[in-house]
Amino acid sequence: MPSSTVLVRIPMVVSRWAMASPLCPPIGLAYLAGSMRKAGLPVRCVDALGEAPFKHTLLEDPNFMTYGLTIPEIAERVGHADVIGVSVIFSNGWPVAKRIVRAIRAANPDALIVLGGEHVTAVPEFCLSDCPEADVCVRGEGEETLVELVKAHGEGRDLSGVAGLALRKEGVPGRTQERGRIRALDDIPWPAWELVPLETYLSNELGFGINPGRTVPMLATRGCPYQCTFCSNPQMWTTRWQARSAQEVLREIGHYMEAYGARNIDFYDLTAVVKRDWLVEFCNGIIERGWKITWQMPAGTRSEALDAEVLELMLRSGVNHLTYAPESGSELSLKMIKKRIGLKKMVGSMRDAVRAGIKVKMNLIFGFPHETPRDILDSFAFIKDVALIGVHDLIINSFMPYPGSELFNQLHQEGKVRDSGTGRVISTLDEAYFFSLANELSSSDSYAPAISNRQLSLFKVAGLMWFYGLSFLFRPQRLLRTLVNFLQRKEETRLDASLGQLRDRLVSRKEKPSSLINTP
Repeated sequence: MPSSTVLVRIPMVVSRWAMASPLCPPIGLAYLAGSMRKAGLPVRCVDALGEAPFKHTLLEDPNFMTYGLTIPEIAERVGHADVIGVSVIFSNGWPVAKRIVRAIRAANPDALIVLGGEHVTAVPEFCLSDCPEADVCVRGEGEETLVELVKAHGEGRDLSGVAGLALRKEGVPGRTQERGRIRALDDIPWPAWELVPLETYLSNELGFGINPGRTVPMLATRGCPYQCTFCSNPQMWTTRWQARSAQEVLREIGHYMEAYGARNIDFYDLTAVVKRDWLVEFCNGIIERGWKITWQMPAGTRSEALDAEVLELMLRSGVNHLTYAPESGSELSLKMIKKRIGLKKMVGSMRDAVRAGIKVKMNLIFGFPHETPRDILDSFAFIKDVALIGVHDLIINSFMPYPGSELFNQLHQEGKVRDSGTGRVISTLDEAYFFSLANELSSSDSYAPAISNRQLSLFKVAGLMWFYGLSFLFRPQRLLRTLVNFLQRKEETRLDASLGQLRDRLVSRKEKPSSLINTP
């Protein structure tokens, strides 16, 4: 008899002062469930966020909170199974994930507990050492690996023969053979959305984008051909970029419109815009079908393929909002972090997007390890340029060394001090470090020796004030519109969404910290 499997999505861990905390359907979990079902293996899902998306629980540190079920509630819904998979996408959720695994193990002493996701892929040996209740880690793309793992476990075979895992050998964490990337992307089963509470997200218009309406997330591509030093992509996906066929993506969208009444698609791709021809074919496909939908790439995109002609086509096909991710306005920083972009070309693309009628947001990062105040001032000059051409939104994050990235490995090996007041070092990978990865506006941990924590926080606040001050000064109608939207609880820009989410978190009901964290 095939092993019974339960897949778990942990609650969302956020800072109470974060500028944005979108509540999104678990596309990774749904993809895994789809592959399991195609293989004829019984599977069910527990989406801790989707089952209670508006339940806010403070952690032991009241500056952090979760959205979703508490740990006892998760353990109860998991029940008993032969294989229990826990997905850990974001590293700031690791402290909570460990406690969830501990509670699941207490109720399932004989189950095979499997960890997966980007965080686990980045540091699998650490996860096994730090969480002894877990048995095995799935590294990288999980669809094929999980299916083979569950089959091997059900047949009583040695798991060391399954490629793409990390497990203990004589008590010592180690890796099995590497598994190659999935190449036939069109053959991967669609996400099994019927196994998660998708309607909760749809009916509450939850998603990553702006004012999304009934939104279903999708992936049109996998991987990224670039090697930015702050990104874990090379380890998670390798630098192989692949796109599904535009026609297959359009077919999936049509299904979601018919089955779920979807009116917006959020693409969660790492780097969606690489090939201009693919983008043109996709946009024309939507226009030719006469679909009245919107679609967004809220994670950010590059600009190489986004000229005036393509942007006009994107607008006609339903793109109302577009996020650019230059990450820095300093030419030196761009070189140091291996961000292969041209700032002038990106500004030109942003200008064309604004002129076309698309609302544009830009993402920046302050405080890379090499940076000095001069580099930040270069970014301020860039901020002025984009504010004057009419860019609508700006997000500024502190640099954080995410596990699996080149800069993380460098800082980890060097044991760089994160907080000179406490003497903590990144090499310890303690819970304070993981929680610090939940980027927030009010405080910052600086990894740049030339910039203090306080300076970094001030730079972030000043950068936002500089951008929005110029934006509202030259376009005062935007300030009025923002105030009206805040009062009416409407979203037209990322600022509208961020202010609304911040308001909701600050007025949320406080629950006892022990209800989530202090679980045996």
